[in-house]
Order: sequence, then structure tokens, then C-alpha cells
Amino acid sequence: MTVLPDPGASRAVLVGTSRYQHLEQLPAVSNNLQALAAHLTGPLSLRLPPRHVTVLENPAAAHTVVSEVRRAAAEATDTLIVYFAGHGLIDPQDTLSLALPHTESGRVETGLPYDWLRQVLLTDSRAERHVVILDCCYSGLALGRMNAASPGLADQASVEGSFLLAAAAETRTALAPVGDTYTAFTGALLDTLSRGVPGGPTLLDLGTIYRHLRRTLGPRGHPVPQARGRNNGAEVALGPNHAVLPDHTAAPDRPARPGRTVRAGGKGAGRRHTLIGTACATALALLAGGYFIWDQQASQDSKPPAYGIEDSSILGRVKNYKGNKITIGVKKDQPGLSELVDPDRKVFKGFEIDLIEYLLGEIGFRGDIVFEPLFSGERETALKSNDVDLVIASYSATPKREKEVNFSVPYYKTGQSLLMRKSHTREGEVQTWDEKAVSRDVALVDMKINRVEDLPDGTDSCTVDSTSSEFMEENPKYKEKFDVQKKEASYKDCIEGLLDEGAVGSYEVISTDDVILAGLAYKYGENKLVRPIRPFKTEEYAVGMKKGDPALEYLLCRAIKKSITGKSWEKYYNTHLKKIMLGKPANPPDEPSCEKRPSSPAVG
Repeated sequence: MTVLPDPGASRAVLVGTSRYQHLEQLPAVSNNLQALAAHLTGPLSLRLPPRHVTVLENPAAAHTVVSEVRRAAAEATDTLIVYFAGHGLIDPQDTLSLALPHTESGRVETGLPYDWLRQVLLTDSRAERHVVILDCCYSGLALGRMNAASPGLADQASVEGSFLLAAAAETRTALAPVGDTYTAFTGALLDTLSRGVPGGPTLLDLGTIYRHLRRTLGPRGHPVPQARGRNNGAEVALGPNHAVLPDHTAAPDRPARPGRTVRAGGKGAGRRHTLIGTACATALALLAGGYFIWDQQASQDSKPPAYGIEDSSILGRVKNYKGNKITIGVKKDQPGLSELVDPDRKVFKGFEIDLIEYLLGEIGFRGDIVFEPLFSGERETALKSNDVDLVIASYSATPKREKEVNFSVPYYKTGQSLLMRKSHTREGEVQTWDEKAVSRDVALVDMKINRVEDLPDGTDSCTVDSTSSEFMEENPKYKEKFDVQKKEASYKDCIEGLLDEGAVGSYEVISTDDVILAGLAYKYGENKLVRPIRPFKTEEYAVGMKKGDPALEYLLCRAIKKSITGKSWEKYYNTHLKKIMLGKPANPPDEPSCEKRPSSPAVG
């Protein structure tokens, strides 16, 4: 029966050597350790608490590694994972030795005998299960020599109640293509963990992983992985099988490798390869727990941060959602997008309301969602002061705002336009208001208003404190047209001033995003109002969030992408916006790429 380790009762020790005094350098190992640690702690993987994962990079001595493994073995009561990446050597006793920074070829005392780690797991461990992954040359030696002289040695050498996965057979070097970010073995391993195994079980157990790796690597001419399991060790799962789960739980697509590995003499044979005779090391794919932890083009000398679920103010509530709530900042006066329809019960409806409920469901939240109405000028303040967790309120990402908060990828694209009374644009119609109003309307009636430049200078306009008002104020060309511009707290105030045609302080136009204007015209008087011009400035709405939550950024990107490709976006558009957009068909934003590095956490 497949077993998924209990995160609270499991431990992992990740060991790797990237810098050597006497052997070839393996800088990719540093990335490898960071990525694997993030994978084990990630929200779409084993979800180990970060404090339960120990990373030892370039340990100074063998006893340092043994001591940390012994400590973890004493603490773990469920599953213990031990990982090594670096050079592998064969010692004079024909057994595997793991190379540390000061290791020299032919000097057995300078390495770490694998048998030392095996003895710790056999004698000092309280864990019910052990997982050992060795990414080094000759790593199959950990299983013991398979020959007639010692038929039982392989079984004796393996760890009781465990599963040991080795990158290569006991006589094989591991393939490390020059220029690739990771070796053939680890690349295939991460493909399996992130993409899953089609047709496989719901939980991705080690037996399934091993068989899939053999089927994947063998036909390519790569070293074939070796494995040995005892006492149902093959049934230990390393996470869900993303190939058979809904898309929202799937890990992201793997980035393309910088180069390809081919057989000598085959297509692309001019590519240089290295068979590192005493080494097998790699950087794991730059994916961690279902989200990116750093850019694949980053320097191998850099150390990307690893993010776990505990680092997210919102994702930390996903697993234990009972009694939790998420507060979402929204607009209350934008028909079609977001509108307060029942003030007593605080009920909202609209495209953005349906979309945010969908996105939260896709990242796994099942708690209570509370909507908090905000004015445009309050959005950054509400996020920074923790009054709301997220904002979805016709919120455009701008350089000025990005200094204070972070944004998801865009979920809606629109553009700034104008809303006017039909009397201003209906040819030949003149109203009998006071002299100023009549002369003004005559001037507008005689013009064809197809663009902002067609408006007479000094047009009385209304907007709110938003990117629309900033654009008008900062652009001299438009500032002349709208030198009488007033900012209201809400668009409803602007509408009242626009419809109150003859009153002192009334407005001739409202300027903001086209989709907002469409909703206002639909609700407050389609027979009286018109949007006379095409949008003249592009706007893209995104979900606003506090800084320092890259895991949430990534998962929201995946959810927004799925809403677009899976037709949920179109459904919400047709339900709430199509009628107010006068039947205009759905036009979602471009399908986002979620393979970019998310924003870094705020510093200081």
C-alpha cells in the first residue's frame, strides 16, 4: 500500500559538494541542493517543514555528515530521506566513497564511505522508512556488487526498510553534458516529479518513479538507474502524481534544457559531452514544490532562496483552512466587474468576484472569503497594513505601485476611454439649458468626437484617484483638454455629476477604463450615455498582494492561466460583462507564462 510520509514526523538531509581542492569543480550542485530542499518543502510536494530539511553544502569533514544524518535519524519516526550529489569514487575495498571538498583520488581516508551512512540508518534510526538517493558515478556500488562470488551481498548492503535509488550502475560513470544545468539522471527525476507518470497511481511511489526513469533514460543511451527496495520501501511516495491530478495541482512545465544530449555520431554529434569518471552531479530542475524558485538563466555561482509554504501569509492557511478566512479588497460600484448588491449581507457580484473565488479554489483554499470594499486610493494602504490579503479591484500594475506591492500576471485587458452624454454626440440635437450649457453643447454637437484630441480645451471631466487621472495629469497633451478635472471618491459620484446636466459643477465627460465605463452606462442610463471613442491607453488588471510571497505569485499565475485555457474566464465574461459590452465577444489577455522568476521578497 502506497504511503505518503507524514511531514511532521519525517526528516531529510541533503548533502552536496560543489567545490573541490583536488577534483573537478561541480558548481551546479549548489543549485541542486537549494532546488531539492524547496521541492521537499513545497506546497505541491511532501510539504516538509523547512526546519526538518538539513542542507549540507561542502561539508568540511565526513563526521559532520554522519553526525547530521544520525541526528535526523533519531528525530524521524516516519520517513528519513538522505541525498548526496557530487563526485563518487571507488575505494580499495571496491566500495563506494562519496567525495568531500578535500577528497583526493587514491586517498581513501579523505572521502566519506557510503557504508558509514548505511550503518547509521541500520543501527541509529527510529524512522519506519528510509529513502536514499545518490547522484554520483558508480553509485550502484551502494547496492553491492552483483556477481556470482557474492550472490547475497546486494541484499545485505541495502538498508533495511528502505528504497535506494542510484544514478548509475556500479561500473558506470554518470553522464554530465557540458552546458546543461543538470545531469541526465536528475533531469529525468525532476521531470517525473513535476510532470508525473501518465497512467500511474495517484501518489507517485518510488517503485513507479524508478520504472519510469529506466524507461526514460535507457532508450536515450544514458546510464540506466539502479534501485533496491526492502520491506515495502518501493511504496513510499514522494508526492502526488501530477499527470493524473487536476491541472491546478500540477507542477509547472519544465524549462527547456540549454542543450541536448545525443549519442556520438548521431544527430548533433558535434556537441561536447563529459563523462566525469569520478563524478555525477547536477542542479535539479529549477522547480520547487510546484512553483519556480529562481530563473534558470541565473549564474551557477548564485544561491537562490528556497521558499516553502510557511513563507506565504496566505498559502500557510491552505492546508489548515478550518476557521481561516481570506479578506479580499474589491470595488463596490463597478457594475459587471464588482458591485455591492446587498449591503446588509455584504454580498458582491461580478466578473472579478467570480474570478477570485475560482483562483482561490485553484490554489487550494477552502476557508471563508470576506470581501472588503475599497476606494481606488486605498488599495496599496490596505495591503500594506494587512487590512486585506489580496486586492482584485480593476487594479493595474504600474512602476509606482510595484514599489509598494506586488502583482499577479494580468487577468483582464482594457483601455482608457471617455463616457459622455448622448446629447453631446447626437448630430443636430440642441438642448434648451442655460446659455453656457447650450453654447457648450452646440460646440460638442458640431464636432465628431473620435479621439481625445477632438474635444475642446477645458472639457470638464471627472475621474477617481487612479492610473486614468495620473495619465491625464502627466501628459501635457491631455492636460490641456481636461484642465478642469475633478477626482471623486467613487465612480457613482462622477455619474451623478455627468447626468445632472445643467447643474453647477456638473461634468461633460468621465475618463477611465472602457470596461468600467460600459458598466456605468449600462446601469445608469444606456439611453443617455455613450462611449464615443476607442480606448486610447492600454490597461491590464492584476491581483494585488503584499511583497515577499513568490509561491503565491506563481500559483496565482497557474490559476489565471488555467482560467483562460479552461474557459472559466470566458464563462465569467459572458455572465457579467458581455451584455454591458454590447455583445462584444470574450477577449482574454494573452496566456501568461509562469516560468519567470517571481518577485523577490522585500528586504529590510
